[in-house]
Amino acid sequence: MNRLLEIRYCSLFSYCPRSSSEKGELAKKVMKAIKNELPVKSKLGEMFASEFVVETLKETIRDDSDFREFIGRNPILIPVPRHFPIKRDYLWPSFQIAKAMEKENLGVVKPLLERIKVVSRSSLSPPGSRPSPITHYRSMTIKRVSLMSQEIILVDDIITRGHTFIASAWYIHEVFPDAQVKAFAAMRTISNESEFKRLIDPVIGKIKYRPIYDDCLRRP
Repeated sequence: MNRLLEIRYCSLFSYCPRSSSEKGELAKKVMKAIKNELPVKSKLGEMFASEFVVETLKETIRDDSDFREFIGRNPILIPVPRHFPIKRDYLWPSFQIAKAMEKENLGVVKPLLERIKVVSRSSLSPPGSRPSPITHYRSMTIKRVSLMSQEIILVDDIITRGHTFIASAWYIHEVFPDAQVKAFAAMRTISNESEFKRLIDPVIGKIKYRPIYDDCLRRP
């Protein structure tokens, strides 16, 4: 397998599990809403979390040329699988976000990645016990189809270190070697409370794979 060592990613929101401040508690509340597709109050009224994510994304694209360039025009949106095989009628937050993006003409959804083996949830695992990128890769598979676009964005709800994203990108690179693959996460986890600023804190950064450790570094 020819493994990608780095991919670009962007995210809109941030939260810190350790923060008990008012803004920290608000961010954790929104995080839970995103993971469970719950209603969120916004300036446009109450809406489901996936709709709130995309409304915020549209505002960010409008005001930030770097975000506008990152999302591009009509990319293929591939939802990242949950940590277990999805059964019919199960909630799949990444798919909900991708579908909300498609509804607003921000891409075309293609659910090509599939989890075939359960792995531990990164958000609930101690830092040294999180599933590695190779573990994620071995627990997934991909549908081999033809795509009209060479612009591919992996879509997920929450990013911690980026292990699931990089493993997913390996599959994309394997099946679509000429495609440009990037990642979009609605929210990112910030472990250091001093680095947590606010709920809405858009960033564009990189996920770097370290083969010697079989892990990833996410910056920022």
